[in-house]
Amino acid sequence: MDRLAKIQEQIYKHLPGVIAVLLAVWLLSPFIKIDRSDYVQGKVLVYRLAFGLMIMIIMLGKLGFDVFFPQGIARPVSNTKSVIFLILGILLLAFVVYIIIQAGSLFMTSYPDTSGFNQ
Repeated sequence: MDRLAKIQEQIYKHLPGVIAVLLAVWLLSPFIKIDRSDYVQGKVLVYRLAFGLMIMIIMLGKLGFDVFFPQGIARPVSNTKSVIFLILGILLLAFVVYIIIQAGSLFMTSYPDTSGFNQ
């Protein structure tokens, strides 16, 4: 029984973080593929992007704080936390770069042709 209680305690301890990351992934999911039809919902998508990135950055900061400054001198940081921190940081950086490149390409394809104005 004691082991079951310990497992439940671990689940309840990590549940808010898991829910926050899942919420952030749901908020950022429309940005996997953006096209011109998404212009209509542009304002909503900007808010979704802002809130999703904000949650992801906060969770990355919390995880980084847990990895670099563990509570209690005798508690070592697990290698799993360190690896998750690196993977989450790299994925977040890659996603931001991907969104910037995708927005730039969408802008370039929708920008009007101005080559005839100087003639």
